[in-house]
Amino acid sequence: MSLIEAHGHIMANGVSYAQAAALHRDAPDEAAVRAALAQVRDCGVTFFRDGGDKFGVSQLAKTLAPEYGIIYRTPVFILHREGFYGSMYGFGYRDMTGARALIAEARRGGADFIKIAVSGMLDFDGDGGVTGPALPQGEIAELVKLANGEGFAVMAHCNGAENVKNALLAGVSSIEHGFYTDADGVALMKETGAVWVPTCVTVANNLDGSRFPAATMRGILEKHAETLKYAAKRGVLIGNGSDSGAYNVPHGRGAADEAAFLASLGVDTGAGDAKIAEVF
Repeated sequence: MSLIEAHGHIMANGVSYAQAAALHRDAPDEAAVRAALAQVRDCGVTFFRDGGDKFGVSQLAKTLAPEYGIIYRTPVFILHREGFYGSMYGFGYRDMTGARALIAEARRGGADFIKIAVSGMLDFDGDGGVTGPALPQGEIAELVKLANGEGFAVMAHCNGAENVKNALLAGVSSIEHGFYTDADGVALMKETGAVWVPTCVTVANNLDGSRFPAATMRGILEKHAETLKYAAKRGVLIGNGSDSGAYNVPHGRGAADEAAFLASLGVDTGAGDAKIAEVF
């Protein structure tokens, strides 16, 4: 069966971000990239949309992917406001002049789309809330306008109900993660045609409490699953993306795990996957 990985980070290794960063810090490690691509191929993944990194790993992977029969797309790196989430995988801007310069740099690097960080991550070690500050709607809209003006769709890392709505109103083409999306956010997804890539297995693969509090993880997943079922019934486009490379989400297997989890909820990703392949 052919699978799509709508959100992965080939630079990461599913075990330790620090370990992976150290491996690639001076230059992308080709042997590690080839091993990851082989793992992706062997799990039946034929399309991989990378979330970017700051070490040039996804750029190298894009050049090697055809050897493995994989269509590969990348934003090269993630754009984030300085002091906000995103420095793990990208570069920061202080103002729109800086953002414009980063978009130009991504273009020179062969970007297929632009990725922005709208909000922080989930606090898996605490109460599951969203960490750090988030971009206001107006700033997101400026970033989308700059990216669209250069012919790029925008992939948005985003968690939190209000943040998801702000990103959708600003015109992003996909919501990545989207934890705590509410009914109004679902309605906006349907209205705008944006694809939701929910990365469920970042939580579902870590319910045993060995790294993160089990009760926190179960609560996050249950709410996410209910909203996803609601969104699917309302015709929202949902894509199969696992955030492979995240802790306990291996490349290749992560896409299969995500597909199985979504299928267990009755969520069909066919239309969402097709739109990602078309738009990104």
